[in-house]
Amino acid sequence: MLRLTLQCYEVAMLQEDTKYLVRNYKKGDEVRLAEIFSECFSPTTLRRVKKWLRRAEVLSEHIFIGEIEGKLVSSVDLEFKKLCLGEEVYLKTGGIAGVCTDSNYRRKGIVTNLMKQALNYTRRSGVSNSALFTDLDNPAHRIYSHLGFVDITTEKSFLKYLDYPFVFKRWIRRCNRLLKYAKIAQRKLQGWERSVVIELKDVSMLCFRFKHGRFQTLKKPPKTPDIIFSTDAQTYTRIRWGAIEWKHAVETRKLVVEKGEPADIEMLKLILKWMWEE
Repeated sequence: MLRLTLQCYEVAMLQEDTKYLVRNYKKGDEVRLAEIFSECFSPTTLRRVKKWLRRAEVLSEHIFIGEIEGKLVSSVDLEFKKLCLGEEVYLKTGGIAGVCTDSNYRRKGIVTNLMKQALNYTRRSGVSNSALFTDLDNPAHRIYSHLGFVDITTEKSFLKYLDYPFVFKRWIRRCNRLLKYAKIAQRKLQGWERSVVIELKDVSMLCFRFKHGRFQTLKKPPKTPDIIFSTDAQTYTRIRWGAIEWKHAVETRKLVVEKGEPADIEMLKLILKWMWEE
């Protein structure tokens, strides 16, 4: 059951003397949480947020909110878990999750302050350690390191798809859904209209273009594509999933860029991993 115990922690100063409030979750925050989750993670509906709050039995004091002039702009969720150390041996752990900030309010220290409040709450609750999962190349990784988190394990995985054209079309549709909420991606892609040809050895040729603010699958290569690169299916999938870096694939000759301006290649790498930062 969701408890609605509201606590306001402090009023902090932003750049240019803008004030923000750090508080706990309160009823009605679900609307903005759905919007920010959609931008930072994946398209999320109001119904899904309410369902998560209800099923997870999240306590209001475990959700830390950053607010500017009455507008929710950032959030951090604290979920207590049991870390298995061996057979029948468990350690209570403060799990940090749902770390997100509206892209218009990033790099102002808001989410860092929220995480400090969450970690302080963990310590006051008698829990000695906290943990979270993130990508090593996630821009937020530097925030976690600054707060004292250390990398204790890494996991790299990839899937080998048999029907690449089908998966490719599904990925293009997903990019368009994500783009609807990704304000940083919208700004960076503005005016960038390019066509891309991916030559997958022994599999197929995949083609797409970005035009008029949308990704479009192409049935056949354009006459004058802007970017052409060739690789094998396994390497392509591993790059998409972050299991291998583009630079490493190029250096080991597993990926060959046959055409493309450096700036366009950098944009393509952002699109493939869908990790945007300003």
